[in-house]
Amino acid sequence: MLENTITRATHRRQYHAVLDQCRDTVLVFFDAQLTELFQNAGAALLDFAERAESNAVQSRFFEAMGQLTRRRSDIEHIFRQEINLGFENLDKSSNPAQPLPDSAGSHGVELSLVEPDDMEESVAAENLILRANANYFPELYALSQRLSVVNGGKKLKDFEIPASPHHLVHSFRRAIEGLDVQIRVKIILYALFDKFLLKKARPTYAEYNSILIGAGILPNLKPVHLRADARRDAPERKTERDRTGVEGQRGAGGEAGQRPAGGDMAEPQALGAELFDSILDLMSRKHTQRRGRPGTGGVGSSGPSSAEAQAQTNELLSAINSLQASHTPELVSTAVTEATQFPNIEVDAAFVTRVKEALSLERQQVLNTIDRDKLSPMDADLIDLIGMLFEYMLNDPVLPNVAKALLSHLHTPYLKVALIDRRLLVDSRHPARRLLDQMVEAGSLWVEEGNPARGMFPAMQQIVDRVLQEFTEDVGLFDELLRFFDEKMAEQQRRSDTMEQRTQEAARGREKLALAKQRAAHEIEGLVGLFPMPTQVAGFLSKTWLDNLVFILLRDEQQERGTAWKQAIGIAEQLVGLFDRRASAETLRTRMAGIPKLREAIVSTAARMGGGFNTATVDALLTLLDAPQNWQSQALERPQFAPSQAPEQAAAASTPPTLATSTSGDEDLSEPERQMVERLRKMRFGTWFEFTDIPEAAPRRIKLSWMSPLTSTCMFVERSGMQAEIKSLRDLAREILDGRARVIPRPKHPFIDRALVSIRKMLQVGGPGGVSAPPPAG
Repeated sequence: MLENTITRATHRRQYHAVLDQCRDTVLVFFDAQLTELFQNAGAALLDFAERAESNAVQSRFFEAMGQLTRRRSDIEHIFRQEINLGFENLDKSSNPAQPLPDSAGSHGVELSLVEPDDMEESVAAENLILRANANYFPELYALSQRLSVVNGGKKLKDFEIPASPHHLVHSFRRAIEGLDVQIRVKIILYALFDKFLLKKARPTYAEYNSILIGAGILPNLKPVHLRADARRDAPERKTERDRTGVEGQRGAGGEAGQRPAGGDMAEPQALGAELFDSILDLMSRKHTQRRGRPGTGGVGSSGPSSAEAQAQTNELLSAINSLQASHTPELVSTAVTEATQFPNIEVDAAFVTRVKEALSLERQQVLNTIDRDKLSPMDADLIDLIGMLFEYMLNDPVLPNVAKALLSHLHTPYLKVALIDRRLLVDSRHPARRLLDQMVEAGSLWVEEGNPARGMFPAMQQIVDRVLQEFTEDVGLFDELLRFFDEKMAEQQRRSDTMEQRTQEAARGREKLALAKQRAAHEIEGLVGLFPMPTQVAGFLSKTWLDNLVFILLRDEQQERGTAWKQAIGIAEQLVGLFDRRASAETLRTRMAGIPKLREAIVSTAARMGGGFNTATVDALLTLLDAPQNWQSQALERPQFAPSQAPEQAAAASTPPTLATSTSGDEDLSEPERQMVERLRKMRFGTWFEFTDIPEAAPRRIKLSWMSPLTSTCMFVERSGMQAEIKSLRDLAREILDGRARVIPRPKHPFIDRALVSIRKMLQVGGPGGVSAPPPAG
């Protein structure tokens, strides 16, 4: 091992000057092309801004144009730095280069879930890489062979080839990651990168190879124009896709005229077909050795004819039907029983593993009933692909286990659908595909682990039961099931929205009442604390008159600056002024003369409030006002404010405790807490959070429904729309920073779209290098 390391280091020293020349050639070209990209970026973004659907969206494009101008030099610098780093890793490091963070993955062990924006950016980046790898395959293959010599004979993977499409795209991704722009702006930048850099790179790759040839590195390398396995598989795959087109669809209407025609379907099918084909291509690389065995369609086999392939598929479908009719796999049945009949019992950590094992057992039972040597590569890949699709569903951290257990029943029926109608994995509007997408979304939003009888679980159970009992080969059944489920979803959405709206209105009402009490209490507290007064006056002000001020504010929040509020405050000031011992004799006589009018105003106001409001305090005050001659003997004292000793406590009397404390300042917040609070202020309503109150307990998932603009109080609701919790922003920020709470990003794409993108990422990382080729046959 040490000897190999020394050998590679010797080779690198020997070719150091050659690599420098290659790097300079690459940088000269891409520097010039990056300049052209920036020269055209402004016009492209302006065009999108002019066609924006709203002023807000338009302003974001303008902001992006400004950012791009300001950050241009930084982006160019980072891009050059990343290109340099790629050559340095090959030239200097004794260890092979490591993939970039977003290239790393599960290596085929688990399918990871992808964040919404990250997924869109990853899809854009991966599509550029796949296209460029295919376009420049001969040049890239030659580079990989020649640079392996520089690397001491050690074969290079895609991401280890300096200036390969993978290296270029991820260097650009690193360069623009600091831009604070919407994902759609980044997608536009990727398109420009493809147009001005990748699509013009062929001469540079040719010159790159020429420099290595000039240094004597594999000058007689035989050109390779197409991978052997690609030549072998392409006709077979095309034949199989053709036979499952309009003419070959079974149970999907049968007649060509029953399919949507024209451009209406072209776009989603084209995009889906590109993704599906890339996955099949990656899977074909993964299974090259298996297919190279005699009788499996590999080298030395011409592959099955169209009729033979159809016969093999029919045999496979017959095996699935027999298995489905005989029994449901025991492990899946046990898991569903465990999750549905005992919802209050915590499902153990091995639950998902047991369901995966059950699904694997299903596949093995299907394969054991047929001759595997006659299984076509397409059908074999579909079996694997449907398995990975359901594995992705089982790895979803948001979907409750009870929903996973139920939906896992659909594994075998959906394998049948894929074999009967391949549009399932190509057309995003396929009814069976949309149904599964909808049920996964419904399970994430409206299924409760501890109470599956509520929400959408009963409707999901009806769907699964009907698929298991009624689906044979008529894919048209899924149209009917989709309509039924859409109606149930709409009904659930209406119920949830109505309940959530009522909950929001109740929260707003509580806050309005609390703030009115705070404001009124603040005013009354200032009056009763001025100087000693009879207890009858203090009691009247702190109860009856406080309620009057609150009613004024509740009728109209702007009344604080209106006539009614000013008159009410004036009456209270007149009443308190009667006992001001510091006033002159003349002033006191004038005030005493106004007692009849003051008494009349108090009586009329009390009458408008209704007879049930603090009549005792009103009667006591009127008795006092009717006998001013007895005031000399009246005991005076400086009273304590009765409703509360502080405005915040007054609010707490009729609102949740956290509401009163949320109005305090942010002086005691740390800098990370203050930054988190500011981020949370911009959070969209409808965002889901996961709270881990007790480490051993299952996490709670609740939705941010409303945030008070005045008190920075957040109200969360459960799936049904009922209030679940109220938290202050500061408490929420601290819980997030402590790891006791996290935001659950809402997927922007349907379940199967996300799953297929993740499967492709996993296959790209877990399989052989994307531009490597097997040795030429013979």
